[in-house]
Amino acid sequence: MASGISRRDALTVLGGSVAALSLPVAVTAADKLRVGKSVQQVFGYVPLDIGIKYGQFAKQGLDVEEIVFTGGTKLTQAITAGACDIGLSGGSEMAFIAKGAPELAVASITASPAFMGIDVGANSTARGLDDLRGKRIGITSQGTLTSWLVDELNRVKGWTSESDRAVAVAIGGDPAAEVAAFKTGQIDANIASPANGYELADLHAGRSLVDVSTYVKELQLFVIFAGTAIVTQNPGAVRRFLAGWFDAVRFMRSHKTETVAVTTDATGYPLDVSARIYDQLMTKFSTDGKFSPPGLAKLFASFTDLSLIDKSVDTSKLYTERFLSKA
Repeated sequence: MASGISRRDALTVLGGSVAALSLPVAVTAADKLRVGKSVQQVFGYVPLDIGIKYGQFAKQGLDVEEIVFTGGTKLTQAITAGACDIGLSGGSEMAFIAKGAPELAVASITASPAFMGIDVGANSTARGLDDLRGKRIGITSQGTLTSWLVDELNRVKGWTSESDRAVAVAIGGDPAAEVAAFKTGQIDANIASPANGYELADLHAGRSLVDVSTYVKELQLFVIFAGTAIVTQNPGAVRRFLAGWFDAVRFMRSHKTETVAVTTDATGYPLDVSARIYDQLMTKFSTDGKFSPPGLAKLFASFTDLSLIDKSVDTSKLYTERFLSKA
């Protein structure tokens, strides 16, 4: 007797196969990344908000949670405690790595000092850098990048005598403190984001004088950091985060309206200020994350000048480009 199956049995088997094909495919859960900003009001960190809103990180299989801190030190503490995976901060935070912080600089956000500016008060007659000779310049705190920028101004201008040297005055990083310091005569100028100068002008409390790139040509200013835990446990997530970040930067370059709106939401800058800093700074973002050798050299020189690291430190161990796209 010949062996085989009936037509009814065959249809039953086929029907089962079709049903199996129609079942939903299991979706792999996105990797969750906690990403911290050292402070809120930095245009250089806006690609994070763009990437979250417009899906550049989701496309990389990432669920990104944004956390805003009140300074680079607080961000480094969070990474050290395992409460944050990725950090967006100033290049100056690389000095913490030399002191043992469990993190690594993995990409450049920008090596353009144009992201920093010098403001003056409403009654100031200053028209350029030469007018800052012997003046009091506000900084966030002593021993920081902003204090080094005052020292560098003195060095570039050759202001060596007590009467000529610009003097750094610590006032903190709060824009309201800047306005108060101008009004009370505590400072003659202040180093901050260019957006601060535009906001001062809107308040009739001051104006932007120059951006820092007028005397510091290249400086590894803003950097993306990754905690050693995520680097070790999920290096692919770091690589995909960077891919999403630079995808977001490319989106920003061709979508001004959307970027300005997100900048206003993310930083609290008024719409007109957000539009002005977009026009001034958008082209200054790194598009590939590679570190600038001259920018790093200037940054590491500042570490030595500020006595943040010993000259014997191997600075090549503070950063890596191995997570960047090879394209």
